[in-house]
Amino acid sequence: MSRSRCRAAAASGLAATVLALLVPVIGARGESGYSHVSQFISELGAVGAANAAWVSAAGFAPIGGLVLAFLAFASAAFPRSRWRTAGVLCLGAIGVGYLVSAVFPCDAGCPASGSFSQSIHNVFGFLEYAGALAGLLLLAAAFRRSPGWHRLAAPSVVAAGFLAVGFFGMLVPGFEPVRGVSQRIAEGAIFSWIAGMSLFLLRSSETGGGSRRSSDLRR
Repeated sequence: MSRSRCRAAAASGLAATVLALLVPVIGARGESGYSHVSQFISELGAVGAANAAWVSAAGFAPIGGLVLAFLAFASAAFPRSRWRTAGVLCLGAIGVGYLVSAVFPCDAGCPASGSFSQSIHNVFGFLEYAGALAGLLLLAAAFRRSPGWHRLAAPSVVAAGFLAVGFFGMLVPGFEPVRGVSQRIAEGAIFSWIAGMSLFLLRSSETGGGSRRSSDLRR
């Protein structure tokens, strides 16, 4: 893998992570009564939300695009295995989920059922987290079998574990008072992994490790 692709992957991944951190914080400003503990991030882009237009256009949409760019650039560096392609495709659900949320905002309160836009939003929201969970585990399996990548298998499994906890909390009705915290645990797991992988690829580009690994995999 060329140094330029490693750097492009790192830049995309880190930019997506920074945006994912900033959008909920800045987007909540001016949203009277918004709670990071009990409300979903999507509610900042919901129909009627104070900052809905810019949260969707300048927040959710670019995050989705940057995640897909990160995966497109980084996938060539990942170890060749039957798990790699499936893992990257599953992780692509993160980017697609963000893009869909920008086009199909949820209704006020992000209910379990509602308008057509809400239904589409819910389906792709579920696919985002389910896909991310499957993708992390599939790539962990690929990393574990590769000498140059095996140390990244455990962090990937840990990220998947935190994601599973957050995802479970979002789905269980009894956890509704803290569903915002549950989602942020899941999002934190996803973007911590993306940021960590981005830094790994950036270091590889600086040392030439990315190119050596790619050559090893082609042998």
